Amino acid sequence: MHPHTTARPRLVDRHPTPHTGVAPALLMAVLGFLLFSGWMYAPQWERAFRSDGSPVSWLSSALLLALSITALRMVGDRALPRLLGAWLALAFFVLALDEQFMLHELWKFRCHEWTDACRWAPVREAPMLAVAVVGLLTMAWLHRALLHTGTRALLWAGLAVGWLAIGVDQWPEVQARWPRLPDLPSLLATLEEGLEVLAEALVLGALLRQPGQ
Repeated sequence: MHPHTTARPRLVDRHPTPHTGVAPALLMAVLGFLLFSGWMYAPQWERAFRSDGSPVSWLSSALLLALSITALRMVGDRALPRLLGAWLALAFFVLALDEQFMLHELWKFRCHEWTDACRWAPVREAPMLAVAVVGLLTMAWLHRALLHTGTRALLWAGLAVGWLAIGVDQWPEVQARWPRLPDLPSLLATLEEGLEVLAEALVLGALLRQPGQ
């Protein structure tokens, strides 16, 4: 008689392999788009970054919309918890609307018509400040859901670049209160939109790197 053998239970990989090639390809594509946009507008390459209808502004809206759709897809793949994925989809969709229709600029320059509180700079800048604070809390939540160190590194790199972009945007307001502060380098101010795009690409790369369950 053959000895009785018991089948071994199949081990389930709790940490599936990340999609390592997606983020570098995405970042290369985004950097290539930025360089090509500047080249197409040369010698006035700044127009590719600064004008509201610029290609870089369009790319920012497209990346935010892609982030929203990706978050929904990740819920279906069980790569993110449902509540977190739904929140990310909603948040990035709102940011895409803001980027395309300049909603925070509308508030900043017209809110004095709706409320006297807009004489205070923090009220005028409330949308940008909210993005910084809520973004930090959301990234901390997302950090816990990501499975790999490299994925988390992409996430926090995106947040750091995003904060830099917000700092560049807010610097004139800060400098108006403290005139002794130095002026921003003109190149950094010109590349603010490019910094936003890079931040969005890093976060999107982190999401795309996350495998499903």
